[in-house]
Amino acid sequence: MKLNLRSVDLNLLPVFAAIMEAGQLSRAAEQLGMSQPAISAALQRLRHTFRDDLFVRTRQGMEPTPRARELHAQLAPQLNALRDALDPGNRFDPATSERHFRIISVDYFEMVVLPPLLARIRKQAPDVQLEIITSSDTMTDDLHKARADLAVDAFLPDDDRLQREVLLEEELVVVARKDHPMLKGRCSKTQFLKAEHVVLPDRNRRLPLDQILNAPGWQRRTGARVTQFASMLATAAGSDMIATAPKRLANQYAAALNIQVLPFPVPIPPVPIYLLWSPSRDQDPAHQWLRDQLVATLSAL
Repeated sequence: MKLNLRSVDLNLLPVFAAIMEAGQLSRAAEQLGMSQPAISAALQRLRHTFRDDLFVRTRQGMEPTPRARELHAQLAPQLNALRDALDPGNRFDPATSERHFRIISVDYFEMVVLPPLLARIRKQAPDVQLEIITSSDTMTDDLHKARADLAVDAFLPDDDRLQREVLLEEELVVVARKDHPMLKGRCSKTQFLKAEHVVLPDRNRRLPLDQILNAPGWQRRTGARVTQFASMLATAAGSDMIATAPKRLANQYAAALNIQVLPFPVPIPPVPIYLLWSPSRDQDPAHQWLRDQLVATLSAL
């Protein structure tokens, strides 16, 4: 039987969206200018209306149920559109906005993409702020709960609900210090396997590089494991270890670090870099604007 809309208090929907996005009743109450008891009472009415708990209290906050996630994906775009229709002044204006965007990524983004992105954004939006959040296993939840706006990553999460777009494809290269005793302008398979490598942590996912390195006869010697691309490049620059890195990153810092950038010993498919976001943000004018700036910035790299 279909739900009778006349029995639904539409004033509860902004409360539902606020709890979903804030992840805590106290934060939702603050956003809406309500008391916490009033928010708790509204949540009880929402549970009765939708015949679902909607949120389960955990140490990390209010964890949405599958039903709540489904509702949020369907309702958030409609609520945003309704706000814009009823309050034209609520529409996103880059020139006057003080919006604080959070982007999940690794330091590749900070080193390669962030500087030209900020230069582009500052021409249109002098007061918009960007915050980069370290990529982690909570990325999917952070996007769905609006703890982050976008994610940029080479790995696709196991969540088909997330919107996605290929921002660019990155070629992998070998980097070594300029006066490396073994490498002079090229790197053969024999040299690649003989040298010690500085590598990043295994994220339990597979890239084209991993497919090659897992093949028979391709076991590399790991000399050091670091947490960031910056540390990897610095280690290769200051030792006889070599590293496999994104070409744009390596080229950008080759002169400063006095490293040589060499083709990978064998042909290797490029790595797609994805832009990811929650479908609830798909029609948000501010998000659309930021995604456009990212695409335009990366098309020029």
